Amino acid sequence: MKLYKIAILEDDPVFASQCKERLKKMNRVTKVEVYNSAEEFPDERDVPYDLVFVDIDLPGKSGLDFILERHSADSKTNYAILSAFESEEALFKALKAGATGYILKKDVGDIQEKAEILLEGGGILSPGLAARVIHSFRKTSHKEVEILSNREKKVLDMIVDGKRTKEIAASLGTKEGTVRVQIKSIFRKLHVNSRLELVRKFS
Repeated sequence: MKLYKIAILEDDPVFASQCKERLKKMNRVTKVEVYNSAEEFPDERDVPYDLVFVDIDLPGKSGLDFILERHSADSKTNYAILSAFESEEALFKALKAGATGYILKKDVGDIQEKAEILLEGGGILSPGLAARVIHSFRKTSHKEVEILSNREKKVLDMIVDGKRTKEIAASLGTKEGTVRVQIKSIFRKLHVNSRLELVRKFS
């Protein structure tokens, strides 16, 4: 069974402590550490983390610059924004920098579930942000999306919203195998290889 290490890059000690306590309760998580700034964060070769939650507004180097620098140097670690900023510009910059998620601080009540999705290789966005991505996606790639069937469009919406295959199947009242076939069809039609690419390609 794979065990995980998580870090939180956040300069608000109270908020960071709350998140740390919740994440420490996850079954397969053996280490959760908090760092106050990008400059304080250790070299990944010294302390390899599987997932790092990053605030954007940090003292010194910004969270976006940190992810851009770290993701290019080590793509094995998942980086996810954990911020109060609901800026569309910040959202798209984060995704392009290499973030696999963008979670608003007001949505950390289920941070354990979100962390699990990220550790399993999925991408996740807070609901309001997911809606913005979908809107931008359709606005910038209307012709490409039109080649999808109505059912595939529904599946696509839920993928961008961070839903897992099991959740999509339950929502549509179908089997997971059927959803997997539809996801493969979406990937083929839109020329992508992963769920995250769906967001990155059209942002």
